[in-house]
Amino acid sequence: MTTNTLQQDYTFDDNIRDLTDEVALAYLNYQPRDLNISFRQNPNTGDIAVKTGSNAVKEQLKNLILTNKFERPFQPGIGSNISDLLFEPNDIITEQLIEDEIRTVVANYQPNANILEVIVESEREEQGYRVKIIFSVKNEKQPVTFTTFLEATRGT
Repeated sequence: MTTNTLQQDYTFDDNIRDLTDEVALAYLNYQPRDLNISFRQNPNTGDIAVKTGSNAVKEQLKNLILTNKFERPFQPGIGSNISDLLFEPNDIITEQLIEDEIRTVVANYQPNANILEVIVESEREEQGYRVKIIFSVKNEKQPVTFTTFLEATRGT
């Protein structure tokens, strides 16, 4: 009887096992990283400062929410339609649409954040929305809260 090459038994090399352990350890210790959008200088290295952990994810969430679709060259799908919703009637339906858009954009483009709750409230005499996002970050135990104010601005 002949054996197929797919049926052969393979043995693991110790080097491969060590590499797999390193990859698993790196995954367990992974922290999201992002450049500081204000381009502040790191006092120790002189390079641009880097945000890590929940601070990096907050910055990424803010950028995702405020970026319109088709705004980024070569990445037209990244972003949300929230700016269009800000010009809709200020009511409960619009609040729900903003919440749904935030949940969708985070689920699609931010794998490091797990949304626990999104609260959208109309504020400032119906001129904008206070958005509060409670989420957890991969490899962090405490939930994080991100709050921002969204308002419709017309170009002048």
